[in-house]
Amino acid sequence: MHLFAASIEKTNRATESHRPFRGRRANPGKLFVMAIVAMLLPSRVAAATGNPFELANTDITIFAPDTEQVIGHGHYKLTHLQGAELIEGDNKYLDGEFDRETQHVELTSNGTPPLLITYQHAFYNADGTAQYLESLDGRTGAAVCQWFGTSPDVRSSTLTVPSDTYAGATQLALLVGRLRQGSRDITFHSFNCLPAPKIVAVKASTPNTTVAWQQYPGDLLKLEMIPDFGWLNAIVAPFVPHIYAWFDPAAGFNYVGGHFDRFYKGRRVLMVRSHEGAQAAQSSSPQPPPQ
Repeated sequence: MHLFAASIEKTNRATESHRPFRGRRANPGKLFVMAIVAMLLPSRVAAATGNPFELANTDITIFAPDTEQVIGHGHYKLTHLQGAELIEGDNKYLDGEFDRETQHVELTSNGTPPLLITYQHAFYNADGTAQYLESLDGRTGAAVCQWFGTSPDVRSSTLTVPSDTYAGATQLALLVGRLRQGSRDITFHSFNCLPAPKIVAVKASTPNTTVAWQQYPGDLLKLEMIPDFGWLNAIVAPFVPHIYAWFDPAAGFNYVGGHFDRFYKGRRVLMVRSHEGAQAAQSSSPQPPPQ
C-alpha cells in the first residue's frame, strides 16, 4: 500500500456527505465516551493485548477505481512472535497477478508505536515471474526498489531511518493507533520508491466531521496525509496528489479503505475492507461482458 507512489484518490465529492465528528473539539464529553467505546470495540485482539497499534486479521475487496468492478481480493494477517509481530498481506487479482507484503515490527511499551524491523513487498505477473520488489531494513537502512522484465532497473540506497518510519500496512497501523489514542495531529515518516528509495515526513490531521462513503457503511473519518519534502515543497507540492484514507470510529477506528497505486507507476486500485452487504452491492454492479 503506497501513500506517495502516485495519485491515490479521485473521489467524487458528491458521493460524500459531511457530518460533525461528535466528540472532537465541539463536544469533549462525547469524545471521552467515543474514546472508551473505540477501545472496547476495535479488534478484539487489540483490546485484549492493550496495544492500540495492533491490526486485526482483515479481508479486503479490490476494485478498479474507474469502473468500481471487482478485480481481486486480499487478506492481511497478524502473527505474534516473541517481542515482535509479523504482518503478512496477500493480494490476488482476477487477471492472475498477485503480490505479497511481509513486515516484522518490534513491540514497545507505554503506548508507543512499534519499531519497523524489516519490510518487503514483492509483486508478480500472472505467470509467476517477478514484476517488482521493494524492501527496507529498518536496522541497517538498506533499501531497494527493483523492476524486473524487459527493462530491468535497480535503485538501492542506505538510508537514515527515523524511529517512526513505516511502510505499507504498518503506516495504517500507526494511523489507527494514534486515532485510538485520540491524537489530532499525527506525524510519521513513510518509506517509498519515487522511483529511488526515499523516506518522507508525513502529517495527517483528524477532521472535525465524519463523512458517508458509498464504499463502506457508517460515519467515517477521512484523513488527508500530507508529505513534507522540505525545501522542495514549493516546487513539488503543486504536483503531489491529495492522499486520503478512511477509518471507522464506531469500530475502533479500523482502516476501511483507500485509493493507491500498487507501486510506483503501477496499477491504481481501490481497496475496501470486506463488510456485511458488500456482496449484494458487488452483485448489483455492472459486470464485464463474457469473454
